[in-house]
Amino acid sequence: MPSRDDGAVDVRRRFGGEPATGVLSTVAVVVVVVALLFVVRDAAYRATASGAVALPSVVGGVVEVISELGLVVLAGVAVVLMWRARSQGLEHLSVAVAAAVSTVVAYVLSEVVKGFVREERPCRTLSVRTVASCPAAGDWSWPSNHATIAGALATAVVVMAPVWWRLVVPIALAVGASRVLAGAHYWHDVVAGLAVGVVVVWFGTWALAPVVHRLLRRSVASGPPAWRRLVGQRYVPRYAAADRADDAVNDDADDDADDDADDDVNREREAPQAD
Repeated sequence: MPSRDDGAVDVRRRFGGEPATGVLSTVAVVVVVVALLFVVRDAAYRATASGAVALPSVVGGVVEVISELGLVVLAGVAVVLMWRARSQGLEHLSVAVAAAVSTVVAYVLSEVVKGFVREERPCRTLSVRTVASCPAAGDWSWPSNHATIAGALATAVVVMAPVWWRLVVPIALAVGASRVLAGAHYWHDVVAGLAVGVVVVWFGTWALAPVVHRLLRRSVASGPPAWRRLVGQRYVPRYAAADRADDAVNDDADDDADDDADDDVNREREAPQAD
């Protein structure tokens, strides 16, 4: 973990300060909710999937679109904010890069857990009509990848620009709910997926942002002009940087000389008064 000299405090202030203080209570609530939904998973799934089928066909089509279009919108907002972070300084860019890396980690983690748990899809184990066709065999259910990605992208957007929460949070929730309405997941799949995305990106960004900031500073100092332009930093030629350093040294020397001269004048003025 980088030290305070690495700018960790300043970068984390850009991110939003310290991690959530009530993390243990939050995790406990999520665990309880997932456990309760697991207990009633069959009944809750049957009621949701059957209700979606009973809706007009156009509504069913919208449900299928939401799960995919919602992710596209979330990803688009995240990309725009990440690109905009280039013009806001290395601290903002560090948070954006850390959030992007954490989003990828959240997705990979959900895939690993899914392959380990190997829970069958409800549309395969229960005799219920569904709005959408059931995914292929071997495409496991828990946790929901769509919900994980939605939660991760929404959290990434919030840590980059908190004001966007009014847009991305409802979209992420709609993506998760659409997966149950479409018949592809249990409710506890979706809640677990959202939780994985939020927790991994939130704390991953908090942990990685100072490290990314340090790496970016080093790369900007020694990297080629094209790289500096890519990360939004103006290129300063080496000879110009040297001239600036020389000018700064000369200015300091002139200031010291002026201070010495002022001291001599003050001494000469005080000498007669002492006599």
